[in-house]
Amino acid sequence: MCFSAEASFVGAAVVGVVGVATLTQVDEPKEVVYGSLPLAFAFHQLLEGMTWVQLDGSNEAALSGWWVHLWVIYAWALLPLWVPFGIWLIEPVARRRRWLFAFVLVGAATLGVMMFGALQQAIEVRVVESNLDYELPFSNALLLAIPYVLTTCGSGLVSSFRWVRWFAVANILALSSAAVMQAADFSSIWCTFAAFLSFLVFLHFREQRKKEVAIPVPSSA
Repeated sequence: MCFSAEASFVGAAVVGVVGVATLTQVDEPKEVVYGSLPLAFAFHQLLEGMTWVQLDGSNEAALSGWWVHLWVIYAWALLPLWVPFGIWLIEPVARRRRWLFAFVLVGAATLGVMMFGALQQAIEVRVVESNLDYELPFSNALLLAIPYVLTTCGSGLVSSFRWVRWFAVANILALSSAAVMQAADFSSIWCTFAAFLSFLVFLHFREQRKKEVAIPVPSSA
């Protein structure tokens, strides 16, 4: 989590259990991308815990390193494509799939820009008011935030699955709350919220498996 090493490691363990449980509900290859989100968020929390340990609570020191870059790569570069692509793969309605594919294209472009920034040596993280503040080499962060929010949060609203839509709504509310709580560190705070909200991904797959069980299988004559 964004608040301490202990909280991050506990969060990683809790969300990791949800992630494993979610993957046990995945039944088809096309479901793996969206279904692996909770486990990916758990790994993300683990990376943040490692960052806290390295910083050792210092408010002065700035830290850079491969785990910092991995955190930024997942949060800022991969998620804009990961989320809409995963939703597009599982969407059964053709009209909605066409809309979602547009989100996938925007996500791919966003990934390219964000990945370029995420691989720069200038990336650092420091403790600011008991939160982790990731300093990214972007001068037009507000402009990049538009396609980022559109793909990571807005794409789910197009889905025909109710828990996917609820996950999108919950993330929009979480992102808004994180921005209000601490604008400077909102990415770390929001990712913490999103990690726990990924329980909704588990609820989606559990509901799909229950629906399959409820459908009677025709007996052969």
